[in-house]
Amino acid sequence: MQIWDWLVYPVNLTPHGYCLLWAPGLIWLHATSDVIIGLAYFSIPLALGWFVHKRKDLEYRWVFLLFVCFILACGMTHFMAVYTLWVAAYGLEGLIKLITAILSVATAVLLWPLIPRLLALPSPAQLEAVNATLSDKIKEQERTYAMLLASEEKVRKANAELEERVALRTADLTAANHQLEQTLEQLGNARTSLEATVAERTEALKQRDLLLREVYHRVKNNLQVVDAVLLMQANALEDREDKTFIESLRGRIYALGLVHQQLMTSSDYQTFDLAPFLEELIENLVAAGAQGKVDLEVEAFPLTVGLDFAVPMGLIVTELVTNSLKHAFADGNGKLKISVTRDNASSANGEIVVTVSDNGSGAADVGGETGKRGIGTKLIEGLLRQLRGRMFVKSGDGMMTQLILPHPRAI
Repeated sequence: MQIWDWLVYPVNLTPHGYCLLWAPGLIWLHATSDVIIGLAYFSIPLALGWFVHKRKDLEYRWVFLLFVCFILACGMTHFMAVYTLWVAAYGLEGLIKLITAILSVATAVLLWPLIPRLLALPSPAQLEAVNATLSDKIKEQERTYAMLLASEEKVRKANAELEERVALRTADLTAANHQLEQTLEQLGNARTSLEATVAERTEALKQRDLLLREVYHRVKNNLQVVDAVLLMQANALEDREDKTFIESLRGRIYALGLVHQQLMTSSDYQTFDLAPFLEELIENLVAAGAQGKVDLEVEAFPLTVGLDFAVPMGLIVTELVTNSLKHAFADGNGKLKISVTRDNASSANGEIVVTVSDNGSGAADVGGETGKRGIGTKLIEGLLRQLRGRMFVKSGDGMMTQLILPHPRAI
């Protein structure tokens, strides 16, 4: 037997209506009832499907769809009951009932666990309370919106007023900017003029520096010429005292020439460091005037001086050193120490202390014999008055001469 025959035309089976042929009313009663029930079953899924279609926000939509399938299956069983009154399609009817059974069991199994969730859904009263609360919030939002519109109107008016002020301020700034541009233009012209003036002054300073360098060079050369003439004159003299006088004069001229040499090699042609100047001056004096071995010690702190301080300072030191070399060392040997320190180390403008000391026999007077005031002494005193300084002489185990001078910046 084929599957189709088994489902629709089973062999040796009679339809249900065959048993009711002696009572046709019963056949039509069953047929009419099952048709009406089937139509009702089919109308319910349509209503549920329409409801689910309209309620997009509905939770557990699948439950409704499951009910639709279950009810449709139930409706089909009633239609098959009508069909089997005349046709013995019991296989097809059983298959539809099997499907209905599966759907009913699945619906029951899935529905029971879902009941607590469905019960947790808000009730109409709760929804009404929520709706009332939402209505109140909506009204409050409407009031807030009205206030916001009023505030927006105020802001709009304030914005318009602000734009007006900005326009006025912009006009003022434009005028100020125009005035500033004119001022900048004038400053540019002034800057150009200033740069030209600076260039002229710079060129003038260069010319001045060049002139000073040339002056110092010429003065140095002239002093060298004078020194050469004096040397020639000393060589021509026979009297020892005259030669000694000429040698002293040459030492003074060398000090003057060395000052101009230092100025000529300085960075600003106006000042130089006193320490290397004194060291070179004293070394030259010792080399030219020492009769034997004289140990020289020079200690001087860095001190920037100008021409007005360096010249008298160099001449004073020349006289003191020359005096020690002539009168202090009987055998020509000894020790000579020169130091330049600050009297007040805490002050940048403290007094300058110049000390010239030797370990010789100790001359009674600077620049001359004992008991006499020589030219050197008079020269030192005059130079000290020029520098506004003081001199202290101490003799004994050698001779020490100490000069107290104001700072070059204080002169």
